[in-house]
Amino acid sequence: MRELCDGLAKGLFSAVELVENCLREIDATTDSISAFVEVFRSDALRQAEESDERRRAGQLLSPIDGIPFAVKDIIGIRGQRMYAGSRAVDIVPEADAPIIAQVRAAGGIILGTTRMHELAYGPSGLNDFDGGAHNPRYPGIIPGGSSSGSAAAVAAGLSPIALGSDTGGSIRGPATLCGIVGFKPSYDLLSVDGVHPTAPTLDHVGFLAASVEDVRLAMSVFADVPVVEAAGRSLAVFDDPGLAVDPAIATALRGTLDSLSDRGWRVESVTSPSGFDVVDVSTTIMSYEAYRVNRKRLETVPELLGADVRERLEDGARITRERYEGALREMERVRTEVAALAEPFDALVNATIPIIGPSVEDGARADVRRMLTRNTRLQNLLGVPAISLPGGQGGPAPWGIQLFSVRGRDAALLATAAAVADDIAG
Repeated sequence: MRELCDGLAKGLFSAVELVENCLREIDATTDSISAFVEVFRSDALRQAEESDERRRAGQLLSPIDGIPFAVKDIIGIRGQRMYAGSRAVDIVPEADAPIIAQVRAAGGIILGTTRMHELAYGPSGLNDFDGGAHNPRYPGIIPGGSSSGSAAAVAAGLSPIALGSDTGGSIRGPATLCGIVGFKPSYDLLSVDGVHPTAPTLDHVGFLAASVEDVRLAMSVFADVPVVEAAGRSLAVFDDPGLAVDPAIATALRGTLDSLSDRGWRVESVTSPSGFDVVDVSTTIMSYEAYRVNRKRLETVPELLGADVRERLEDGARITRERYEGALREMERVRTEVAALAEPFDALVNATIPIIGPSVEDGARADVRRMLTRNTRLQNLLGVPAISLPGGQGGPAPWGIQLFSVRGRDAALLATAAAVADDIAG
């Protein structure tokens, strides 16, 4: 995205030409990748013309004026139908979600809405109703969910950046499986108002992009997060003794960390808090809240829901208020403990997904679904910034390395992630 900003600034191409190229690529991949639900062709070209006029007049709205955005079909866009990946949803928002209003205020151009796992309630990205998006870089492997179409759009070069939502890994998982960068900021740093909720206690909005630098630029515009230099070079491997990691992923992560150590990074290990089952606590909160968000749909049009989503909503109906409140207390306890673990380091590190990218056939299995979000749920419980980077060379394709930190340290985490990404690439 930074290169595109530079190209626009130097007059190498116009915003109209940039959007026209995106639209051509979207058209050419409609069948093979199917990243988009709706493409706002005429609106996008009109927005691009307005951006070019502002540039000629020297009245740009922001550094990203003229840059195209893809938007997950769970984020409200005024007058545009929202399906949230489901036959049971048919909403036409009367107003833009605040994050969309920010895109417009910055001069960003909305290309269209992207496919997703139904109701943002699944990690595979598979969708029986509309076929779902396909992984453009690793054919035959699931694109990940729930922000599957946004990840596919960026990975295929259909849009330089995309908005997604993340309740338990729905940005970072697809980023890993499609070989790009996915960032979930601190809780509430980007507004989730106007975004169809999944589980409000855990919901975040964030970005999928080709590079950390693109995420940093977006966060500087949308959340006033400054672009800073990395303050240190200290990482802690976040170890969970109860988690089984595929040997190939473990070897790849260890190799990448050894390489970073050789380049001057201090790498230590920390152990996750004892007596805490992240999957149980996360599932309890997510299921309880998701059921209440979608209760009317489950009770009135269950036949319109996919089997996996319907089953999870039914599970949520059985969770008691007492169990839910107990999970919230556990969440608060662990927030304090993990913050203490993270405090001395620039970032905690683990593999974004602890298994090799599943095939489309395997992606629907319940045990696989659980493992896909095993390493990404904690960060939603903590409300901390977390980013997934494509893993280093020599590992299974695809795999990702996740960095996370203390809530509010978004600028510092992004600086650390940029330095790590540079050293991995180097």
